[in-house]
Amino acid sequence: MTVAALAVAAAACGAAWAGQTQPSDGGGVKGTMLEFVTAGGPVGYVIIALSAAGLALVIDAAVHVKDERLLPPSLVDEVKRLAAAGRFSEMMNVCAASGSLAGRVLHAGLAQGELGLDAVREAIQEHGTRRITRLQQRVGYIGFIASVAPMLGLLGTVVGMIGSFKVLGDAKGAARPDELAIGISTALVTTCMGLIVAVPLMFFHSYFRDRVTRISQELSGICERVLRIMTAVVESRAAAPGQRPAARAGASAPAARPAAARPAAEQPSAAAGADGEIDAALGMGDG
Repeated sequence: MTVAALAVAAAACGAAWAGQTQPSDGGGVKGTMLEFVTAGGPVGYVIIALSAAGLALVIDAAVHVKDERLLPPSLVDEVKRLAAAGRFSEMMNVCAASGSLAGRVLHAGLAQGELGLDAVREAIQEHGTRRITRLQQRVGYIGFIASVAPMLGLLGTVVGMIGSFKVLGDAKGAARPDELAIGISTALVTTCMGLIVAVPLMFFHSYFRDRVTRISQELSGICERVLRIMTAVVESRAAAPGQRPAARAGASAPAARPAAARPAAEQPSAAAGADGEIDAALGMGDG
């Protein structure tokens, strides 16, 4: 798809060049590629600068907006394995060392582990939204240039036509065709240049925008699965202290003392027990 878009742009540029370099009646060449570029005037130079910036943005997006770079499968598998094992401290270190989008988002959430699962979820959502917004802005610059280039081409068209009518007015209606052709050529050249820049960049903007959307959805699914695994581990750890081994057959169970008769140190605290399990599980304890 990328090659096809570049081919379209090259074909359009080649067609414009061919139109400007047709042999004249005397067998010579009417213009060169350099003359075609300079015929656009100051507006044409601005369009060329925008085309260079757009090309740099496309290369940058092609390098950085990639699934294997932002959501490495090896990291995702390792994080799931560590989460299922309850090794949250090691999972946090792995995410911090990754440097990928998934690693940074999960690390930001795990850093709030001491505050509980709800805090982890909120931190992941906040940090993930911020990171995805940056990617969207990065790709949005391509769309901005794609929108501005044809407008500049239209501006060059207006400037060229104004020049042609000025020549016609100064000559009092007796202007030569070659004098009028200069302004008309500028008008058409800038329009052509603007379209050559805009058409491929519109394609690239749509392509990378859809890729960012897909990456955002995949990241959301990865974080949700990791949170579910962590929730299951925390719940299993919270339920473990309340389990008692079954009495053996024939053994007499000791008589239970009334709760009021128990020493204060032996009185169970439900809030302390639940908070302690969450702190132990999410407070980066490997259990």
